[in-house]
Amino acid sequence: MPSELPRARHRPEKTPAKTPEHTTLGSTEQAELGHRRSPVSGAETWHMPAADPRSLPRWIRHHTLPRETIEQLASRYGVHPDKLRAWNKMDAGAQPHPWRPKSLRVHARRAPPAREALEHLVSAGDSWAGIARHYAVDSRALRAWNVARVGRSLEPEEQLQVWIDPVVYDGVVHDAPASPRAAEVRAGAHGVGTPQAGVLVAGVQIPEGEGYALRYPNSAWGTTWAVRHVVAALDRFAATSTYPLPIRVGTMSRQRGGEIGGHNSHQSGRDLDIRLPLRPQVPQALPPTNRRVDWGATWELVRAFADQGLVSVIFLDYGCQGRLYNAAREAGANEEALAALLQYPRGSRASGGIVKHAPGHADHIHVRFPCGPREPECLD
Repeated sequence: MPSELPRARHRPEKTPAKTPEHTTLGSTEQAELGHRRSPVSGAETWHMPAADPRSLPRWIRHHTLPRETIEQLASRYGVHPDKLRAWNKMDAGAQPHPWRPKSLRVHARRAPPAREALEHLVSAGDSWAGIARHYAVDSRALRAWNVARVGRSLEPEEQLQVWIDPVVYDGVVHDAPASPRAAEVRAGAHGVGTPQAGVLVAGVQIPEGEGYALRYPNSAWGTTWAVRHVVAALDRFAATSTYPLPIRVGTMSRQRGGEIGGHNSHQSGRDLDIRLPLRPQVPQALPPTNRRVDWGATWELVRAFADQGLVSVIFLDYGCQGRLYNAAREAGANEEALAALLQYPRGSRASGGIVKHAPGHADHIHVRFPCGPREPECLD
């Protein structure tokens, strides 16, 4: 991320200018939820508003912003999309108008700080995508908020309105990467919704590194939280394993998330497939089978991810877990450690263990990370 955030100033009390398409751009959840705003003279001094101390759940009224969806708002307030539609007498599958504000009643089960309006002064060389990444917002939404006033092309000195999520933006402004490698992964990438029904906002791509290769770079995007931990795990494997070949890293998510061919999940930047490493003497173009896989290296790879304590689950076909179990025993793992990590030998429906059975996962592991601490619209 650049060393200096784009110039921004906060407008804590002023109502945004109206446009023909937007009778109001305000998100009156501020008033409904009672959040305090912190005046800002620049990004470096911005602070997240205080959390609302009132009890939940409770009824609030939300005025939509351009391109907000029912699913996004349901994630934000911790409710089901169908209920949100029912409370507002909307048909199944209906969405708010893409740019005309709609007032919605929400029985909120959680209440993250309300979105805040910042202004960005366009500089030479700015682009919609670049500005969106700086503020950790969706570039299509950024266009929708501003296209009626400035058109589709950006000119220097134009003022853009940016509706930030305070939780996400606070993480961008106060990002403190734990290592130089973590600093290679830009702050602000976050998931909306679940891995099976979600999107990725301001996604970051897995950076190149020693000991692994991206098989599908166009599908190697994820959240900041997940990608930083992916890099840490792969770097640990490369530093501690004697496996001589690069690990083949597969699908994570598309740059904007959403559906991706051949997968039921991988939609919100928190899932990663990694092909099982083959024994070095096996032709690497062959598909993985139990006899071809280097199960010792696979055990080291699983440990590199699981030992971080930040993985929700690792999917691997139960028929492969016996081989992994034996390799772990040969590597010196004790029964207590194995019981914490593997389902095997308790059966494919056992609840214990981080490594769990899933059909279709006999040639790769599927690592899933939980929602990060700066993802208020993410659902596990």
